[in-house]
Amino acid sequence: MEKTMYGILKTTGICPIMVNPDVDFAAEAAKALVEGGLPVCEVLLHRDENSLNRIKKIAKDAPEVIVGAGSVISLRDAEEALDAGAKFCVAPGFVPEVVEFCLKNGLSVLPGCVTASEISMGLNYGLNVLKFFPIYQLGGVDILTQYYYGPFGKVEWVVTGGLNGQNFLPLVKFNSVLAAGGDWMFAENNAINDKNYEQIVLNTRKTIKDSLDARR
Repeated sequence: MEKTMYGILKTTGICPIMVNPDVDFAAEAAKALVEGGLPVCEVLLHRDENSLNRIKKIAKDAPEVIVGAGSVISLRDAEEALDAGAKFCVAPGFVPEVVEFCLKNGLSVLPGCVTASEISMGLNYGLNVLKFFPIYQLGGVDILTQYYYGPFGKVEWVVTGGLNGQNFLPLVKFNSVLAAGGDWMFAENNAINDKNYEQIVLNTRKTIKDSLDARR
């Protein structure tokens, strides 16, 4: 993972995920993350026909944001994300072609790896920051504990899957969790639906504070 992005996730414990706001508000919503202290944004693909346009808008109008593509499930997704201006790709599973494309083209990549075989594949590609999805449905902290104190103590995780402003807190306390990913900084108080820039800023600041407090 690129050093600046890694540092942001390591410091805050949060990876914001943008789902499907109006395209004309995507860059403003991303800028609100920056003002709140989180200049990283994963934009989900396959939610509607405007997913790539959101990445393009953020890359063009909010260049201070490290923008990436989420739900990358094919080589074509990765190629289109790169063309749109994405700096990283997040995948729900492990697709060798996607990983190889990202590594070849200088994109940080977070493949979903939840089994010992998938984790081993990731490590053999030189990746030690991996995605775990869906975290609570597949064991939560219990399975991370087994991996950490078992054969995968050097792996760091970005955990996702149905997380909100409360249930992410037990996860970020665990020492192998780099960050928790979700959209609650956008969703809380109906901020993104109302195109409420200031509310996204406040939500972001609060979630960073809550994360740092949990890790103390």
